[in-house]
Amino acid sequence: MPWPAPAQQARRRSGPMDPVEFRRLLAGPIQSQPTPIAANFEVDYDGIRSVVNRGLNYGVKIFELTAGNSQYFALSYDEIKNVTRTLVEAVGSRGITIAATGAWWTGQAVDYARYAESVGADALQILMPDPQGSEDALAQHFEAIAKATRLPLVLHGVYPESLLTRLVRIPTITAMKEDSALDYYIDRMIQFGDRLEIFSGGAESRYLVGYPYGAKSFFSTYTSFAPDISMKFWQAIQEGDIKKAAQITSRYDYPFIKRFTVPFWHATLEYFGVAKRFVRPPQVPYTDEQMKDVKRFFDGQELDPANYKS
Repeated sequence: MPWPAPAQQARRRSGPMDPVEFRRLLAGPIQSQPTPIAANFEVDYDGIRSVVNRGLNYGVKIFELTAGNSQYFALSYDEIKNVTRTLVEAVGSRGITIAATGAWWTGQAVDYARYAESVGADALQILMPDPQGSEDALAQHFEAIAKATRLPLVLHGVYPESLLTRLVRIPTITAMKEDSALDYYIDRMIQFGDRLEIFSGGAESRYLVGYPYGAKSFFSTYTSFAPDISMKFWQAIQEGDIKKAAQITSRYDYPFIKRFTVPFWHATLEYFGVAKRFVRPPQVPYTDEQMKDVKRFFDGQELDPANYKS
């Protein structure tokens, strides 16, 4: 199925966002963008738009692709580009978008960086390549990407202190998605938090670890289907009520993440009316019987899909 031609949109600004401005705006819940799949296994671009609109309608301002949650392993390179363009156009001027590489060789990462800038992404997240090579080769990898685009850059992966010390000398490297154990998160916040906006991936409870050290932003899965929960958590943080924030994430996000799988997440998207439950093989979508369990889970959280506007 060909990717649908987008409506013409004016660029939101005359050029890429300034890295300092990007870092200032990188605060609050981040919608880690899933890639909805249709029953025929094609990418569901309307589903992407629906998920984005749900978040925007409840005040979510940051939308990000990431190789894992966006299911790059199940997408072709052309599909990844199309998903990127769809996300940028769906968000428009109402928020900021972060494109993302996979664990790619330098040439592909450079090509994608240029593409992401050309379609109007606000920043680019770079996943640590695999295989990695020497530290010098890795530094050259990131330098090549930085030379290829004016976008603010976000590091993703586990970075040794020696390499990170070199990379923060690149002016457009502005942020980092932490992707390891909590002691790594804390250590990097203490050592590099004055230079990089370091945000947590996974559960909101991880953010509560980084918050005392100055973390401002975090992945929040509920932004993709029940964004009011994410915004209540963020409001509690802004009000300095950490106990309330902990209670919110303990009731909602924590149990969801404990049972998290991609099929469960996609089943949740269908239950809340923003996309379909399907995934690409060899993953297996939820059956009708399993969808009853999804309902029971959210009934236990007293969340009703009928209460949400798309």
